[in-house]
Amino acid sequence: MNIYQIDFDYTFALADIRASVDGADSMEFSQERPELIDKFKYDWVTTDSESIPDFVVIMSELLGCKTGLKSKVEELSQSLRFHDMKIGDMDYIVFINIPTLQNCINLKKSKVVKFSNGDIMEISNPVFLPGNYPILFKVDDMPSAFFCNQEFKDYVKANSYTGLRFKECVIKSKSWF
Repeated sequence: MNIYQIDFDYTFALADIRASVDGADSMEFSQERPELIDKFKYDWVTTDSESIPDFVVIMSELLGCKTGLKSKVEELSQSLRFHDMKIGDMDYIVFINIPTLQNCINLKKSKVVKFSNGDIMEISNPVFLPGNYPILFKVDDMPSAFFCNQEFKDYVKANSYTGLRFKECVIKSKSWF
């Protein structure tokens, strides 16, 4: 099974926070805090494109799709939970319980930049360890990135859904040498 890093396709309009409600702080915004999702108003940034995508990535924290695709996404994964939201005047759902995995990156084979204290600053080309991966997931060492397995990528491509790009990731076992 292949793993893909998901990126937003910037040939489409970008969904973004337009305003906060009740002074909510966008720095606390994340899928792990679904109660904050309703504390913001969302709209389309159409500077580069006015084409509205089927799938959206918002502030590298939320991944979602048009509400009409919900039942199809549910067929792929019964474990996903959804949260309704409006982007402009359009109905979308975001996935609010995408698992965050730990110890799944082969750090010796990945391109890793570290801070002077040894903590990871960035992983630009993640290499995954072999394993069974969920349909959608995040990685603890790369909190602003989304990943998917082959099934999700095939589903998006087979239905010609828009808004996402996929970059295949390498999968390699740890070497003991």
